[in-house]
Amino acid sequence: MKELVVVRGTMRPGLLLYYSARFSGQVAQNLLFASLFVVAGTSDKSAVGLSSLLIATTGASLLFGVMGGALADRIGPGRGMALGAILRTLVIGLCFFEFNAAAVGAGVIFAYSAVSQVYSPSEMAMVRVLCGKGRATPHSLGVALQYAGQGVGMLALAPLLFVIGGTQAMLAGAVVAGVALSAITVALSLNHGRPAREPSGDHSSLRDSLRVFKRSPMARDALAVLAVQTMIIQGIVVALPLYLRNDISLGEEWGIFLVAPGVAGVLAGLAWSAAAVTAEVSQKVMRLALVSMVIGVFALASLDYGLEAVLTLSQVGPLVDLEASLNTTFMVAFPVAFLVGLAVTLALVSARVALTAAAPIAHQSRVFAVQATLTDSFVVLPLLLMGIGVEVAGARPVLAAMGLIGAATFVFIQLPRFMPIPLPLHAHAHRLALVPVPIERD
Repeated sequence: MKELVVVRGTMRPGLLLYYSARFSGQVAQNLLFASLFVVAGTSDKSAVGLSSLLIATTGASLLFGVMGGALADRIGPGRGMALGAILRTLVIGLCFFEFNAAAVGAGVIFAYSAVSQVYSPSEMAMVRVLCGKGRATPHSLGVALQYAGQGVGMLALAPLLFVIGGTQAMLAGAVVAGVALSAITVALSLNHGRPAREPSGDHSSLRDSLRVFKRSPMARDALAVLAVQTMIIQGIVVALPLYLRNDISLGEEWGIFLVAPGVAGVLAGLAWSAAAVTAEVSQKVMRLALVSMVIGVFALASLDYGLEAVLTLSQVGPLVDLEASLNTTFMVAFPVAFLVGLAVTLALVSARVALTAAAPIAHQSRVFAVQATLTDSFVVLPLLLMGIGVEVAGARPVLAAMGLIGAATFVFIQLPRFMPIPLPLHAHAHRLALVPVPIERD
């Protein structure tokens, strides 16, 4: 399939449909999740119910992720989005008529996550089909619309519909958004529904998709950075309540003061990546984002102790008085929240740009599916340990552990670049060749 390039200053119909799908899909999904979490969180065994929902989501991704990506490549990303959207809507509709207990929620989430393994990689693969592989603008705008859809679904529509009619009204809203998503993706598939083919033929083996990570340093870096980014985001979510209560000595309602600079960092990251990130610089941006994430979690873990020591040991009266009246932990956490929001956004967008550029057009869905499956495999064990670690040791050791994992990942992806690459023997052949030299005899 011939790649389409976006003309600056115009919005192609395909892109308009694609961005509409990104937004409406998130609205439907978050209305569904909100209703499931309400029922699971208000049951007699709320902790078990909530954890079962998370396990069901991860389990479906690990079981069906690669198969979903292969199917999406075979039928084409446009048709993959349409098929996944229709199946998602059917699951939501079934939940609307049958959902009446927290135990059913895990099955609904599992089914929804299973059919999403066709939709999600198709959604990523459509960027290459619609925009080529050059810039980060479509990925940045897609992430912005994703966050906007999550906010509208979870923070605006879900509370409003719950007040109107409880969880059934929330599910009804999810069905309506799902029907809209299905119509949008069907229209998109009519113009961009055929599967892409490489000029050399259709290599359908999963082994060919895995070779992308073996042969492309850019793809390997993206895989590692996305794993660390996912771990840090979910780890901070797990550690934040105890961090606020035990380390900052503030209630959980004060978390909004850390969310605000974090959101500002996300917006700055989206603007930066849309304007400056390309396939050529994506590796540099990924490494910069990885270092920034490591600095951020280490700062949350210990920087306020260092600041407090400097102020106390300075023996300067105003500084000592300032330390006595200042919540140094909160003052450190405020700018660090901005840094972490900026870094995780740059990591997400630059890694997606790198995967879009590294994967052949006929393997886009499978490469993104393999990345998602491997990321979930890498992150699931640390997340289980983090939940226990936060309860046993507190938030700071968990944040420091995440920083150590991120630092080790940076060394892992950076070390091969420091190693000298020996030239093959045939490269030295011309230096060792004997050249006849005429000798003049007396």
